[in-house]
Amino acid sequence: MSGLDQLIRLQRWTLDEKRRQATDLELLIERLIQDINKLDEQVEREIEASRADLELQRALPGYRNAMKGRRERMDKSLVDLRGELEKLREQITEAFSDLKKTEQTVKNREQRQRLAERRKDQAISDEVGLQQHRRKG
Repeated sequence: MSGLDQLIRLQRWTLDEKRRQATDLELLIERLIQDINKLDEQVEREIEASRADLELQRALPGYRNAMKGRRERMDKSLVDLRGELEKLREQITEAFSDLKKTEQTVKNREQRQRLAERRKDQAISDEVGLQQHRRKG
C-alpha cells in the first residue's frame, strides 16, 4: 500500500469521525431543544395551577426566576452547541476537500503511469515494426 493510499484511508477515517461527531451534536441539540420546550410547558402549567391556589401564587415569582435562570443557561448551551456544530461542519467541508484532492492526485498519477506504459508499449511495437521492415528490405 502506497503512502497516498494510506493518506486516503486516514482522510476517509477522519471525515467519517467528524461526520459522526456532527451527528452526535445534532442529536444533542435536538434533545436540548426538547428540554427547553418541556421547561416552557412546565412553567406554563405552574402558572395555570397558581391561578387557583394563593400559596402557589406567592411561590410563583421565585419559581419563575429559577426557571428563567435555568432557561438562560439552556439557551446559552444551545448557542454554544450550534457554534461548535458550525465549526465542525467547516472542518467536514475541509476534510472532504482534502480527501478529494488526494484522490484526484492518485487518479492523475495512475493516469500518467498508464500513459507512460502505453508510450513504452508503442515504442516497443514501433521498434519491432522497424526491425521487421528492415529484414524485408
